[in-house]
Amino acid sequence: MLGPEQRIPDLLPFVEQELYFVVHSARQTGKSTAMLAFAERLRGLGYAAIHATLEESQGIEDIERAEPIWLYALERGAQALRDELRPGPSEAILREAPGTRLARFLAAWCAAIAPVRLVLLLDEADVVSGPAMVSLLRQLRAGFVSRSIGDSPASIGLIGMRDLRDYLSYAKDGSPLNPGSPFNIKSRSLTLRNFTAAEVAELYGQHTAATGQPFTAEASARAFWWTQGQPFLVNALARISVMELAADPTQTITEAHIDEAKERLIRARTTHLDSLAERLKEERVARIVQPVLLGDTPFAVPYEHDDFQYVLDLGLLQHGAAGAEAANPMYREVLVRQLTLRMQKAISAPTWRWRTAAGRLDFPALVDAFLDWWRENADAITAHGNKQYPEALPHLAFMAFLQRVVNGGGTVLREYAAGRGAVDVVVTYGPDRFVVELKRVFRGGKGFDKVKQQGIAQLSDYLDTLDEPEGWLIIFDQRASTSWEQRLWRDEQTVGGRCLYLRGA
Repeated sequence: MLGPEQRIPDLLPFVEQELYFVVHSARQTGKSTAMLAFAERLRGLGYAAIHATLEESQGIEDIERAEPIWLYALERGAQALRDELRPGPSEAILREAPGTRLARFLAAWCAAIAPVRLVLLLDEADVVSGPAMVSLLRQLRAGFVSRSIGDSPASIGLIGMRDLRDYLSYAKDGSPLNPGSPFNIKSRSLTLRNFTAAEVAELYGQHTAATGQPFTAEASARAFWWTQGQPFLVNALARISVMELAADPTQTITEAHIDEAKERLIRARTTHLDSLAERLKEERVARIVQPVLLGDTPFAVPYEHDDFQYVLDLGLLQHGAAGAEAANPMYREVLVRQLTLRMQKAISAPTWRWRTAAGRLDFPALVDAFLDWWRENADAITAHGNKQYPEALPHLAFMAFLQRVVNGGGTVLREYAAGRGAVDVVVTYGPDRFVVELKRVFRGGKGFDKVKQQGIAQLSDYLDTLDEPEGWLIIFDQRASTSWEQRLWRDEQTVGGRCLYLRGA
């Protein structure tokens, strides 16, 4: 493992200055590990520092039920302290009025161990909700003003996926609270960063030192590219590579192993990836993710809204050069595959010709088959498809169709971001590579001719970048006034010596 504090430096001054702070980052980035290590360091400096999780109070909004859970969590965390620094029994305090018991428990604890200062690192703080969240923050805030005289914690860190601003905003059924209360004493929000490329190489190098099994430089770089240093993904790719794909420690881990590990990880739908998939069902997440999937203009994403920051905090998206985009190439695959999973399962095994006699992918036949299938199923997909992503359904349908056909024999790579103006898809199958640009025409949007010309220019540029001789532009016409006879058209153009196959859908 890598030393957790190197990814979140300068925490100690917050404690030394007796400040309250927030540490937030996406799921499974190492927050708990870092905070456990930080608590241990503080204990070495003479503080009574504990790490405690509030996870068991998730979904409990009633203060009377939530407070005992918090006190028991603190008592469990205090087992890391010497006997004389642990709190007294909580039974008597729990018989007092709800809404004050946490503050009274902390005051009694601090008074008993003075002059040693208490530091609390409260993990999973953002799972507390409703009135319980408001009470938690108000009771912590009440002790802030008296922390210097020793009857409340010297410093408190709230740890979670989301920044304090978000879970304050939604503590009361989504109605924002008074911004000056109840936790306006927060000094700063800190984010636990991902691994750098050098740190991924260092981590994999530790495996080599321990076992003798090397990772090529290309394998380490590939793992960083797929994950952008997301700690769970970095470790998961390595684990699958060394335990499943190359269990013999004399075998070198290559770039190909990392790519296959990525596929296995996505297909396995681990708890980590499933939890991200569940977030996609949330209305506030869909509002941000849908324009990203469509490659709409940056103006389609409400960057100033708390929902955008929420999606960033979850680790689903990042703010890239072209606008909002998936946080890493692996999540770019996961988002689409999850949203197309139902459609993939509904598509029967292909009975039409989709491979040549030589066993290679017959891409023109595949596109024609999709257009027939889309005409037959578009109404049903629109009526029964993913309700949170109605505008993205045509794009998702095409990618589901591709995935269903090439699964196991090829790959489908996607490029999309708010501001790209289109979705780029690259299908590889054996020695062949096929490039597709997806566009849409919709009521109130750009005119058909303008969308078509922009698509031609974008596809041409993309083919130049990839140095491919031909590509496909598919334009979905979502205007209610157009018939299927008008939507299904075919055209071919040559631009810069490259052949462009244009199709309407």
